[in-house]
Amino acid sequence: MDSLTHGLLGLAVGATRRPDVRPGEGRASPTDRAVLLSCVIAAELPDLDYFWPAGDAVLRTLRAHRGPSHALLFAPVVAAVAAGIAWLVLRRRARFGPVYTFSLLSVALAHLLPDLWTGWGTRLLLPFSDARLTLDWTGVLDPLVTLPLALGALVAWRRPAHFRRAILVGATVAAAYVGGRIATQQVLVARVAAAHPEAQRVAVFPAMLGVTTWRFLATHEDVYSAGTVSLFGGAPTEERRVARAPSGPVPARVAAVPTVREALAWARFPVVRHAPADDGGTTVRVADLRYHLRGAPTLEFIVDIAPDGAVTRARLERGGSARELLDRWRE
Repeated sequence: MDSLTHGLLGLAVGATRRPDVRPGEGRASPTDRAVLLSCVIAAELPDLDYFWPAGDAVLRTLRAHRGPSHALLFAPVVAAVAAGIAWLVLRRRARFGPVYTFSLLSVALAHLLPDLWTGWGTRLLLPFSDARLTLDWTGVLDPLVTLPLALGALVAWRRPAHFRRAILVGATVAAAYVGGRIATQQVLVARVAAAHPEAQRVAVFPAMLGVTTWRFLATHEDVYSAGTVSLFGGAPTEERRVARAPSGPVPARVAAVPTVREALAWARFPVVRHAPADDGGTTVRVADLRYHLRGAPTLEFIVDIAPDGAVTRARLERGGSARELLDRWRE
């Protein structure tokens, strides 16, 4: 999820603790304030890994980001850092035990879980497994998750006497929305499977600006069937059939380049193209069709490789500007 949503979820986790001092009965205790502060910090800290040094833009996006700081094994360490910061800000007057406990809950519930339910995937099981786990319930950005949390925080700020109630009502609405998406996903997967009984695999993914309409993929031997399926519509609408390897298998020496290997490991429904470059090297384009619009990929990693195997350039293309994607969506 985005940073704003993580922080608001962290605030909601902190608000679940019964305060030492009830609103209207006096100023919040140092522990009350430290818990709220540490929960917000804990919810934001894991994403600092995006600034970790990496060889190129692709490795930074796929290897450095959502690395160890997003793993369950390291959650206690992240929580300890957040709790320590809050404890020091409150001049060591807060009780460290509650601050640390809620910081740990915030790492798990306000950061790791929301990242897991997005389509991008997160490596929760590092260092034991490098697998990217995902539930595909929402996109990385989902205003309908963020909005009730933000409104709850706004009411809490304007009416301190109802601080926790406002925060928790907003969190409840957001949770109900996510629950609705889980149910919708199950219904739509069954509908796509019924329409493509011969498919090796079917999956549905959140669509841009869509609540009841999702994207779908049905995997066949050599091609993907890509399209949309609506909760209140009829049969899924197939928009395009896409070859899984338009230019043939990737040469082993190219696939072994770390940047290419990372992109291939990330793509769950890969569409991979490669072609000779002007300098005698190779250009590899790795798209994942779970990000598609009208069956055309909207997210693609492009890696230029020199004849000696060195990466000369690596970048991420998102299928055009936000305006161009919106225009394509409207067509």
